[in-house]
Amino acid sequence: MADLVRFTECMSGRLSPRVTEAHRLAERGGDPGYFVLTVVTPDVDAMVANARHRNRAYGCVVLPALHPLPLAVEHGFFDLFVEAPGADRAYHMHYQLRLRDDEGRRYFLRGLKEVSRRRWVPTMPMDTTTLFTDVFAGDDDTGEPLLRGVLRMGPLAVTMQGLSFRGEGAWLGLRGIARFMGYYMARVWQAYTAPRRVPRLWTS
Repeated sequence: MADLVRFTECMSGRLSPRVTEAHRLAERGGDPGYFVLTVVTPDVDAMVANARHRNRAYGCVVLPALHPLPLAVEHGFFDLFVEAPGADRAYHMHYQLRLRDDEGRRYFLRGLKEVSRRRWVPTMPMDTTTLFTDVFAGDDDTGEPLLRGVLRMGPLAVTMQGLSFRGEGAWLGLRGIARFMGYYMARVWQAYTAPRRVPRLWTS
């Protein structure tokens, strides 16, 4: 029996239609936005074995600049620790969410977290809680974004995420959670013991 793990993540921030600017510049004058996602890893061992695994994400996204009501996540994926292109021991977390409002209009949220050694001291707390975000019209990320900005997790959201972990499988689900956390910490250790590098988005 495969070990299943699930957890809930809440992120909030600001997104702006000034998409010609860098993400962190765009967020300064942006409108509020947030999401609540439940991420499900149906087979932790398969996730660890596959560098481009797919974890399903369910939930809703609130973007008042596009619609006053929450947008439903019709199809959502979260990829944990995908190797960053052209970088040694640097990793990305990918979010891909197909959204629909109550009138049938469709949107696509693309998010990226960068986990790499960009300073002399580890920056894991910021890297793993900062999501550089673009929102597009339609079902994919082609064309120009409608919104751009940054979503973040504060200390309370991080605490609630940690408390939300649940497992199903061996040892009453604890084996899957332990395997997931071990994989997570191993990747973080690899990233922050690597040579320093210029990240893709943090410097923009």
